[in-house]
Amino acid sequence: MSRVQIPLPAPKTKIIKNRTFRFPEEVSKIIDGIVGGWKRDFLLPLARASFELAEIFHRGENFPLNLQTVLPYIYYFFPRTFSSALFVLSSVEDIIRDILNRRMNDKRDLIFIDLSAGVCSASSAFIYLLDFIARENKILQDLKIRLVVQDISDVALDFGLKILHQISKNVPFKFEFEKMVLDASRINIKKEIGENPDIAVLSFSLYDIFHTDVEAMIVWSDKVLKSVSDYGIFVLIEPALKKRNSLFIMKIRDALREYVVAPCTHYDDCPILKIQDDWCHFGTKWIPPLSLSRGMSLIGGRVPEINFSYLILSKNKEFSRWVNFHRVVSHRLEEKGRIRFWTCSSSGKNLFQILKKNISDKNSDIEYVQSGDVVFIDGVKSRDNFYEFEGNSNLKIINSLFSLKFFER
Repeated sequence: MSRVQIPLPAPKTKIIKNRTFRFPEEVSKIIDGIVGGWKRDFLLPLARASFELAEIFHRGENFPLNLQTVLPYIYYFFPRTFSSALFVLSSVEDIIRDILNRRMNDKRDLIFIDLSAGVCSASSAFIYLLDFIARENKILQDLKIRLVVQDISDVALDFGLKILHQISKNVPFKFEFEKMVLDASRINIKKEIGENPDIAVLSFSLYDIFHTDVEAMIVWSDKVLKSVSDYGIFVLIEPALKKRNSLFIMKIRDALREYVVAPCTHYDDCPILKIQDDWCHFGTKWIPPLSLSRGMSLIGGRVPEINFSYLILSKNKEFSRWVNFHRVVSHRLEEKGRIRFWTCSSSGKNLFQILKKNISDKNSDIEYVQSGDVVFIDGVKSRDNFYEFEGNSNLKIINSLFSLKFFER
């Protein structure tokens, strides 16, 4: 299969070694306003209710988003799902820019659909990312964004739309919001919205819709992908759970591999899927909203972690621009005298190591490698169960899943 290969980018001028994401304060304020504020006599029951939902989720049970659960859900889950969607979408910002420019040239609205949207965290993340894009290309500000949110819960969507209206206030695009209350598993996207969407997202909802029926997930995902415009993308994001959600993502990826844009850099069988007790997932350190940290401190609970599995699909083969590179699928493991990390590529899942004395100008990026990075590797030596960098071996960071712009603000 022919794939377009993009040349290696110029070296980065600044890389952050230890990245910690601080949840955006402006989004925190919106959440605080929605859920009701900081008073202890309110925050304590809210935190307890939210942690009960978290325990239900980890038991693999579903719960409805209604008037009793929606505020605890927003308080506890929205920061995590928003952040995950923000990083996944920003990792393909070049593709999103391409889609925006195509719509500008066609003089047509860009259509974004948030499937099984709940309280619209993925849509909110998309709007937040658009703000950054608009700052760098002001001509795009004339583009109209038609943003469609769909869910079975009318209550969840109403709260989500409140968040969307607030988060879009100062973002210089023209937005049109549409709500669809129906079952995601039965949706006919083109029929419902009248056109093929450019970006479709399903975030943290596969299990809610299909439970463990992976075949139904694959059939449905293929149907959604076919409904997306020829140069559009379909994004799936799930919690990092190896026996459930991450497993779903890896199996969907294998079934629809010819359309994969990310995270995979190859089209062979998923090597991680073959390894017992292993799963493809990514994560980063973060500083959550202060109200969430305070509430969890009051009840002795833990804030959720930013870790997830994801898959981006497209019918446009030009978007598959990382073929033959490596995706880092572990954190950087620093030990006395050496650095280690795992990657996934066409050669499988492999362990790489460098002795710190062998760090040179050719491979100095290795000191900054993080989970989710796409890297170029060349000139390493094969050992018994790992590959070793020497002084003349090459490593360059090509793309970061966890975009540096959100760590530098």
